[in-house]
Amino acid sequence: MSRLDDPHFEEIYTICNDITENSCEDDPLLESDVESMVSKFKMLQVLTNKISVEISQYDSKTGTKANGYRSLIRVVGTLVRHCIELYETIKHQISTLGYVGSDVREDLLTWSSVVERLINILELAVEIKSSTDQLYPDKPDCQSAQVYRLSQKVKDMDVTPFYGSALGFHLRGDSRRMMHPLAISMASYSDIYGGSIFGKIKKLRESGYCWNYINNPNILAEKIVANSRNMQVDFAQNFYNMSESDWVSKIKTLPKIKTSTSIKISYEALEVPRTNSEINFKVPIPSSHINKKSVQVQLIANFRTKEMLGSCGCTTRLTCTCKFPAPKDLVIFHVHGGGFISQTSKSHLDYLHQWSSKLDIPIISVDYSLAPEAPYPRALEEVFYVYCWMLKHFPALGTTGKTIIMAGDSAGGNLVASTTLKTITNHIRKPDALVLSYAALLIQFYPSPSRLLCLMDPLLMFGILLRCLNAYQDPNYLKTCPRSINQELKLAKSVNDIFMSP
Repeated sequence: MSRLDDPHFEEIYTICNDITENSCEDDPLLESDVESMVSKFKMLQVLTNKISVEISQYDSKTGTKANGYRSLIRVVGTLVRHCIELYETIKHQISTLGYVGSDVREDLLTWSSVVERLINILELAVEIKSSTDQLYPDKPDCQSAQVYRLSQKVKDMDVTPFYGSALGFHLRGDSRRMMHPLAISMASYSDIYGGSIFGKIKKLRESGYCWNYINNPNILAEKIVANSRNMQVDFAQNFYNMSESDWVSKIKTLPKIKTSTSIKISYEALEVPRTNSEINFKVPIPSSHINKKSVQVQLIANFRTKEMLGSCGCTTRLTCTCKFPAPKDLVIFHVHGGGFISQTSKSHLDYLHQWSSKLDIPIISVDYSLAPEAPYPRALEEVFYVYCWMLKHFPALGTTGKTIIMAGDSAGGNLVASTTLKTITNHIRKPDALVLSYAALLIQFYPSPSRLLCLMDPLLMFGILLRCLNAYQDPNYLKTCPRSINQELKLAKSVNDIFMSP
């Protein structure tokens, strides 16, 4: 069964019926557990059917069959597939061993808890769907009575079943396999983050120097959920930046490429042509919140032209023997993700190198300033400035600039969309295409089917997501820290600004 198929409820009912009718005479506890799971799946099926009604009205206007409700149904389908595999194992053990092993019984309890929590999530999704025929209203208000009540339900939900043995169950392949070591890393890192050296040693001993997290999924789940609710934004910043630490850089091998160089762009007067006037547009110099006079970008290309910034491989010779190709017509303008609070282009170089090499094009990636030290609109000011700078310096980037593609993930997707709106409202050249990956386009916690997925997200949990959104939009965020999860909800704001929430 494909993970993208509709949930195969009838298949799991058939398997459960086989177990209860033919295999459970001497194991009434197993029979009871299986019958309980059948009842839960019937409830899950009812909720899935309610969500499926007229689900296409929430699809993209481009005709793409995708929206948050469809994503939830696919998660249900993946859960059903996992449970079918579990019940097949139960049938096999009964037929070959005559009993069900303790580890399989433990798995049955784990997946039973996961089903219960997914029922809770779908109940919220049904409530959201019944209250509006839009994914988002024209002017979302996270402090309205109904939205705040739904947000409280989200906050109070016990999501520990999603962070133990079933961690990342809705993912597949390497994406799922890497989540367990990442979760152990987060739990262990929280033990040594902050506090005195004696406190750190005590926490490490209590966790068995992280062995308890490796050996006991329940302890790991409790720690991860506690971190997501209680840890401040500085913890998230430091943990997500670990991928850029020196020791990671030493063991991580990037795909080889001819040009991958950092460029410092100093802020100075800059003008670009308007599309509707002969008078040039004067690009605003980034000035909000922090006193920073430049921005760093990364230029990536698997070739070099004569006018490109950086140096070639002949710098130690008296004469250059390079064969310079003509500039490429296409350039990618990339903006990295990181929840607005962490990372630089360095965290994304692996796939950026691959893109540039396989597509044979240059890429420019912006290292914008991060919240909460530099909240909105600072990052947008910097990205927009670099975009305008690029329009004036195509030869230095190895491109003619005939075609511009803007790409961004998560927070980067937000900044790409907002920068595009800036180009439109200021009548300057627009990008030719956008590639937005899981873009954060609404900067407030407004319950939606896609936002409900954060309740099972292995990396960006509800509490951390809420803190990231608030840190970006609130200029006084640092003055009100530390904040509890309840304070994060109460202090959240709804700002009607298309450049913040495009």
